Amino acid sequence: MVNNIWVAAADNDLETVQNYISTGQFSANSKDPNGYTPIHAAVSYGHVELLKYLIQQGGDINTQDTEGDAPLHHVEDLQVAKLLVEEYKADWRLKNNDGQIPADYIEEDDEFPEVVQYLRSLNHDNPTENNNLLDTLPRPDEVEGHKISYSYQNEDIELQIDDAQREQLREIAESENPEAKLRDFVKEAVHNQFFNGDNDNSPASKKRRD
Repeated sequence: MVNNIWVAAADNDLETVQNYISTGQFSANSKDPNGYTPIHAAVSYGHVELLKYLIQQGGDINTQDTEGDAPLHHVEDLQVAKLLVEEYKADWRLKNNDGQIPADYIEEDDEFPEVVQYLRSLNHDNPTENNNLLDTLPRPDEVEGHKISYSYQNEDIELQIDDAQREQLREIAESENPEAKLRDFVKEAVHNQFFNGDNDNSPASKKRRD
């Protein structure tokens, strides 16, 4: 028999996993020293039938390892991602210890773009979640080489924007494709701030002082 339940799960060895659980010493949520569970393994390798069995045995689809990663952070297949979210109700907003939701974590490795696109789309499919605009903003240092950060103030983004732009943000949040439109909005706002002299540190401001 495989020497532990986690390897058995990674190998899609359903019978061995069942044998371990039947002893009463292991469960679908048993963690190795790194907090890794059979569910993490089943999701990562796309073993759907094994995952179904683990869930039936009381497995927690949102269990987190020592780094805060849930199984959804390690999904590599679009259909498996949909299964986790739509059937097993995995929390696509759950953050790991680095503050990353699954879409952030997967996107960081520049792999499985279809999975990232699906997870990002969930924000639009749940309109009440569109208020959390920071989840779709460009990351720091991502906009034209400038280090940027964001904060909330009265539920508006503090980016030196006027009332018209605030209204534009609200319209974006309710639009068909809020993620892409919001990225374009921020890029334009940052560009205007740094290159049109709206910021004391902008190239335009420095040129005037020189």
